[in-house]
Amino acid sequence: MTDLRINPLTMTDSYGKIFLYNTESTVACVPRHTIRMSEPVDPECLLKAVRIALLRFPHMCIGIEKTETSYQCYVNGEDPVVLPFDPAGVEHRYAIGSADTHHYLFLVGYRGNNIYMEYQHSISDGRGFEEFIRCVLFLYLQECGKPVRNDGSIRALDTMYTREESEDAFRALQEMEPKADGIYQKPEAVHAEGLTNLGDVAEVVTDITFPFSELHAVTKKLGVSPLTVLTPVFSRAFYHKYGEGVDKPVISQIPVDLRQVIPSSTTRYFICFLDLPYLSEYESLPLEEACRKTHDFLMTQLVPEQLLYRGKAASEVCLELHEREMPLADKVKEGIEVARNFVLQDSFLVTNVGRFALPDSMLPYVEEYGAILPSAAQTYALLISSYNGTMRVSIAHKDQDFDVCNEMVSLLSELGIHADSRTEPFCVTRYSGELCTEDQIL
Repeated sequence: MTDLRINPLTMTDSYGKIFLYNTESTVACVPRHTIRMSEPVDPECLLKAVRIALLRFPHMCIGIEKTETSYQCYVNGEDPVVLPFDPAGVEHRYAIGSADTHHYLFLVGYRGNNIYMEYQHSISDGRGFEEFIRCVLFLYLQECGKPVRNDGSIRALDTMYTREESEDAFRALQEMEPKADGIYQKPEAVHAEGLTNLGDVAEVVTDITFPFSELHAVTKKLGVSPLTVLTPVFSRAFYHKYGEGVDKPVISQIPVDLRQVIPSSTTRYFICFLDLPYLSEYESLPLEEACRKTHDFLMTQLVPEQLLYRGKAASEVCLELHEREMPLADKVKEGIEVARNFVLQDSFLVTNVGRFALPDSMLPYVEEYGAILPSAAQTYALLISSYNGTMRVSIAHKDQDFDVCNEMVSLLSELGIHADSRTEPFCVTRYSGELCTEDQIL
């Protein structure tokens, strides 16, 4: 039910509020999307595109303000900004939501042929933010005079914003009583000892790319999915590095889009998490059989009622903390503890955002697309994406010896997937509620 007392433009979801009380080093709250264009980026056209896109996505026009007990969203009327970007953080390291971004909780940057787009996770998830990205890219190419056409897949100015696009979709779960029957009760997982919870330290990102056609051939042969190939492959490499001789599973944390269970046009955060184990006994199996077992297990955890239970339970914890009457500083400490304890139960995180789709008329001008999820308190975070026939596994990590990433490439080759890899410095954009509100006086 819609609550007419709440401004729909400032409405965010119940679950994502936990990110307001964290930082870039405690949880992955500022993902990065990189779009490589066919020509150098024109910052004036890019800024015009962002301004116009905000007319279609007015619910992106928010900043945060502090009260004595919480962080709250407000309608941000400042002019947006596009920023010269340095992905390695040598020249520039911005703070999202601060004066750097004119207090917007998203960032648009440019360097050479690349457009960078980031968001604070309290306002969106990957699927939702991609709607905004597509709109900005479409409008940018129009501003550049390119003959692009909307095939109906882009939420551009030929459609209108509806309040459902900024709804808290978790509210649909309030009257439900889903059961937890069948949910995996996970044991202690293998961890990269000494490499978790390190604070604000340097990360690198290893991009592993390969033809989607080769992955598709493997999934068809084995009767599995891309996720249940790539996750056990990385898990086996991780186990060889950190779990040899240990009778514990490698457990990956997997976000699941709840829109597939409860249809919603929201661009806010609407996901839950499940756990996908790679058991120590899988080491004695051929890799193909480990993929099949992983797939079979995953199917037992994708039961809609289980997903609704997970989403409702987690969102209620986060909303209760957000609404609790307690000093803001104490709430920040508890929010960090809640998020960190949740994240560190598992070995690493794997997000699969799937195929990034654009109208055919835009394809000649958008050469590459990829996204990165910072590892934050974890050692590794994987983000799987695909664009125009190329699969990309972007691995943010703090382990600088590259053994796990290199073995993943070798294991993929054993399956008939011929991958290339490239590693670059990765400086995570900063976030904290304190930075966003440092010029505010209570």
